[in-house]
Amino acid sequence: MELEPITHLEKSIAGTVAPVTHLEKVIEQYGGGGGGAVSSVNGKTGAVVLSASDVGASPAETVVEVSGTTPTIEPQANTIYKCGELTSLTISNTQASGAYSIVFTSGNTATETTFPAAILGLEDFAADANTIYEINVLDNRAVIGSWAVSA
Repeated sequence: MELEPITHLEKSIAGTVAPVTHLEKVIEQYGGGGGGAVSSVNGKTGAVVLSASDVGASPAETVVEVSGTTPTIEPQANTIYKCGELTSLTISNTQASGAYSIVFTSGNTATETTFPAAILGLEDFAADANTIYEINVLDNRAVIGSWAVSA
C-alpha cells in the first residue's frame, strides 16, 4: 500500500510540505532524542504513557489505541488517539487549552464526522473515502493532514 501526502497546508502555500505528526513536532521543538520508547502502560487497555525523557518534553504524552468503528472521543490534553478504519467519529467536548491528536482511516465509504463548533478549522471538514487523516488540535484550533490510500 502506497501513501501519498495531501495536506491542507500544501493547498494553501507553494512548495512541498512534509506532514509531521504531533509527537514528532514535540520531539523536534524540545530537542528530544530516542525513538518513542514505551515507558509504561497506564492501566487502560491499549493506552501507553510516554515519559518526558522519551520525547524530551514535559508533560508526558499519552497514546490511546481506540477500538471500534464508531467512537465518541472526549479528548484530553497531551493525548494521541489512534483509531483504525472508522465509519463515524464524534468529538464530544472541547478544551480551552491543551493539545491532542486524532489519527484515523476513512475506508471505501467516507467517515461521517461530528465536531463541536468551538474547534476552529473543522467547520467545513468532511472526510473523503480511502484517506488517512491526522487531526491536531491546539487550544481549539485544528490542523488537518491527510494521505490518500492507493493500491
